Amino acid sequence: MTRSSTVALCIALSFSAQSVHADDEPGLTEPSQQDEELGVEREFPSKPKTERNYRLDWHFKRVHWAEGVTAGVLGVAAIAIEFSPIQVEARWTRNNAFDDWFQRRLIAPSSKQQRYAKASDALAATSIAFPVLVDLIGMTLIGDRNKDVGLQIFAIQAQAFAITGFVTSLVKLSGRERPCAEADDTGSGGVSCDDPNRSYFSAHTSLAFAGAGLTCVEHQHFDFFGRVGDPVACAATLALATTTGVFRAVANKHWMSDVITGAGVGLVAGWLMPWLMHYRHDLGKRERSKMSHLYYLAPYGDKGSLGLSAAGVF
Repeated sequence: MTRSSTVALCIALSFSAQSVHADDEPGLTEPSQQDEELGVEREFPSKPKTERNYRLDWHFKRVHWAEGVTAGVLGVAAIAIEFSPIQVEARWTRNNAFDDWFQRRLIAPSSKQQRYAKASDALAATSIAFPVLVDLIGMTLIGDRNKDVGLQIFAIQAQAFAITGFVTSLVKLSGRERPCAEADDTGSGGVSCDDPNRSYFSAHTSLAFAGAGLTCVEHQHFDFFGRVGDPVACAATLALATTTGVFRAVANKHWMSDVITGAGVGLVAGWLMPWLMHYRHDLGKRERSKMSHLYYLAPYGDKGSLGLSAAGVF
């Protein structure tokens, strides 16, 4: 190689290096004319793909497709029962000492019952909407733009609300008379008594507690609001759901046993079932546990010896 060729090659390589540093994107420049003339072959690595780092990570048991189908069927069945023209007869009219004791102490004056009924509507809607609008849409889909976690949360929420709605609508066909129906019979006035024989159990309360349960289990396993904010969100939605149930009794819409049963059904469907079926199966923790007890044997050898080597993480 002549001196002129060597100088030309050095200049070409130096110019190429400066171009790379100037662009701050190695491997993106095209081969220069000097390289082609000198026959220099250069490798241009492809631009590395950048992956989005999500703040939320789903490392629990995933929702099976059969669960989604079941939730859809139960949801449709609940809507069909609720809006069906079935006339439910009063089969359960006898009161008990427990309900009578609370009713005498909680029921509002006739002029204020409608106000408490409307307030319970608003509180129930808030409890139901919170896990959907805040946790699912706000924090997961918009805040983190995480479609995978969002799909899992959506499926679990749909399942919880579908089960709650179906069980509530089905049991309401038992035909328990509302306390407001007795007021209509005596002509004492008060709140309007729609579906007078569908008192047991309270749909407002069951759905409100399902929403509160979903909020609690989600904030228990995801860092949405931080160490202090997540327990506060759980406590706040539980308080909203509790107030919803109490207001249903104050408005003379339900007996206290209707409210308590609705709260239990909602918590089972919204908190206990998601935890049992999904959140308690922490697959990430299981993998870390396996790695913490990883060990192996491997042969080794050199010029003077042979043997086995052992390594592991304990």
